[in-house]
Amino acid sequence: RAATADRMALNAFASLLCKSSIFVASRQLSSISSLERCIPLNKVREQLMTIAGSSGTPFEVRDCAALTEALAREQQLGSQPLAKPMSASYQEALLSLRTQAGLSVKYVNTHNGIRIGRLLEDLDILGVLISYRHAWQPHWAERAPVTIVTAFVDGVCVHTPIIPANRDLRLSGFVSWVGSSSIEVTMKIEQQAGEDGAAGVAWTPVLDATFVNAARHPLENRAAKLNPLLLESAADREIFQRGERAKAYRLQQASQSVLSVVPRNEEIAKIHRMFLDTIDPKSFTFSRRRLPAGSVWLRDTMLKTAHLYHPEQMNVYCKVFGGFLMRKALETAWICAFAHCRRQPVLLEVKDVSFRAPVELGSLLFLSAQVTCSHGCRCVVRVHAEVLQPDSGLRTTTNDFYFVFAPEAAAQAGEDCVPDAPQVVPRSYSEAMLHIDGMRKLTEA
Repeated sequence: RAATADRMALNAFASLLCKSSIFVASRQLSSISSLERCIPLNKVREQLMTIAGSSGTPFEVRDCAALTEALAREQQLGSQPLAKPMSASYQEALLSLRTQAGLSVKYVNTHNGIRIGRLLEDLDILGVLISYRHAWQPHWAERAPVTIVTAFVDGVCVHTPIIPANRDLRLSGFVSWVGSSSIEVTMKIEQQAGEDGAAGVAWTPVLDATFVNAARHPLENRAAKLNPLLLESAADREIFQRGERAKAYRLQQASQSVLSVVPRNEEIAKIHRMFLDTIDPKSFTFSRRRLPAGSVWLRDTMLKTAHLYHPEQMNVYCKVFGGFLMRKALETAWICAFAHCRRQPVLLEVKDVSFRAPVELGSLLFLSAQVTCSHGCRCVVRVHAEVLQPDSGLRTTTNDFYFVFAPEAAAQAGEDCVPDAPQVVPRSYSEAMLHIDGMRKLTEA
């Protein structure tokens, strides 16, 4: 209960970050580096490629010897990192949908709303750029001697499930917590409240996100140190402490995973009640199962897709772009939720997204989506990503994604919605564990 309460407090705090002094005051600061405070969104990737030393050429071979030597020299025992305030990492990017018709075609969906999967791609790139902004040292040349990658998405909360596609968007974020080699980036997306583009027009929040990135050695598979945060005010310290609690919560959730420990007593009791609902007590047999009215077997919600990735989808490190993987996973999950709800769903939240291993170009990637639980008008879709090595047949897990959906009308009705989507019932023990995992994502947030 304490963990649940703390998680709810974290989510409540995230909704207040739109009013954070970091977001407000940072826009008034003078530039502290060659990076501009506000840039067009299409310039974010260009700046990131420059910092990472990528030419954009597929399968390029880069000379990292000098960078490795510089990194070893900087991070030797006794070296002093450069503490930076949260405001120093603040960055904005503008997506001009109102004036650039070409962008609108890329971002609009069939219902004249914004494709949120595209926004996840943009947030992924922006989050890494913000992380580099914090890690940057004044004496570095054009390229950073560290590699920063997305490690975890702690959560994305969608305030406006249907985002109009005819108004400009503003993406912004800052570094809100730093560990030894991990860095948390808090971001938000706002949209112009009007369509005329007049100066001083109000911006309304449509989405909040928290990404956790990791600094790695450019050649060796080990962590690289990061600059610490300089906490200048009580508000900074509060934001940082929230990051500390979020880290502790993630560790606690990992230690209580159903892949590691026995489920809680109340969870086991619920699974047993669901089992009793699927048998005839008068038959005195376990083999004949019946599906309760208004329900579907969990296994019947499965949707699988296969993908072959080309250099078009590569990131600045010549791996498959993590934001692209998130978009493909979201689109697969959306189709799965649509088939389950039998009505067009909208995304309410992105839950934990883990990046366990990079996906190489040319990989065969399989995405498996399942509705693991449903409660009221909401359902949780888990997408499991794994890479197949055709020569050996070995499958390696690369990502796990969790999305929360609701039918469009139900999302607009809020708490007054009438649940009519089928309830998901596990049939095997492994499916029961999937169901418990999904219920935790839904109820402990």
